[in-house]
Amino acid sequence: MRAGLTFRRRATAATMAAAVALPALLPVASAASAQTYPSKTMRLVVGVTPGGAADFTARVIAQQLQEALGQSVLVDNRPGAGSTLAAETVSRAAPDGYTLLLSSSSTHGVAPALYRKLGWDALKDFTHVALINTIPGVMAVNQAVPAKTVKEFVALAQAKPGGYLFSSSGNGSAPHMMGELFKLRTKTDLGHVPYKGSGPAVVDLGAGAVQVMFDGLPSLLPQIRLGRVRALAAMGSQRSTVLPEVPTMTESGYPGIEGGLWYGVSGPARIERRMVEVLAREVLKAVSSPETRERFASVGAFATPLGPQEYTAFIVRELAKWGEVIRASGASVD
Repeated sequence: MRAGLTFRRRATAATMAAAVALPALLPVASAASAQTYPSKTMRLVVGVTPGGAADFTARVIAQQLQEALGQSVLVDNRPGAGSTLAAETVSRAAPDGYTLLLSSSSTHGVAPALYRKLGWDALKDFTHVALINTIPGVMAVNQAVPAKTVKEFVALAQAKPGGYLFSSSGNGSAPHMMGELFKLRTKTDLGHVPYKGSGPAVVDLGAGAVQVMFDGLPSLLPQIRLGRVRALAAMGSQRSTVLPEVPTMTESGYPGIEGGLWYGVSGPARIERRMVEVLAREVLKAVSSPETRERFASVGAFATPLGPQEYTAFIVRELAKWGEVIRASGASVD
């Protein structure tokens, strides 16, 4: 990947070939739909409440699409069950190109492996249009924790199994899974304390109720700037442009501990090929613009433009990666 998160894990050749071939199976659009699409208001469904990285990303892209396509693009916030309810809503919508989903690391990375009963399949029930951005995770500790590096923290945690707690925005969330990945790779025993959102989780981290957290920089940055929280490592393939002094996990001696948040645009299965081409072209154009890249960079995000085939293959790798982490860690939801 050119920027943001780099995922080295490979799916099997057969699985990858099938995934990459999915867009090619979409039916060819009729001449009429190709000429008139879009001709009415579009809806971008987001599985969280207003505010935060997902809602920010959705509104940036919705505004760009509205200007490019000449039609209103409404952001429809439908929170619940780790964004899986929003995904189910879109999977059951008419494949007419007017109902879209802000697909994410939660809906199409973690949820399919974590939830035993979903009303949809991450690949078969969706048309994946484009990846928008990636927000690498950051490992941060309360200032009272004496560790100044990841290695020092691992030594402390291994010397006191269960004595250190990590907070997250909830069971099954990306911050939860990043913490489980860290535990798995470093062979540490950290207690998990789930919250109803990153806001209170970060506040308690700063107050010392928990000792460590793994989350996107937009959530942690205010407490870092207040001096209550100290960043130990970036969990992406490169250092954050917002905190360039903080090393990556690989630089810290722990390659393979990568994770974070990512967002893309998807729709129901069987959207006509021409509509997908129109959507992908405009989303990728918006993501590649200097203005959008700058807006994302201001919150520690990387614009990561990937088209339908690349995005589908990316999702396959994410499903394999987090499926392994979940199975190995025994992570579960309430």
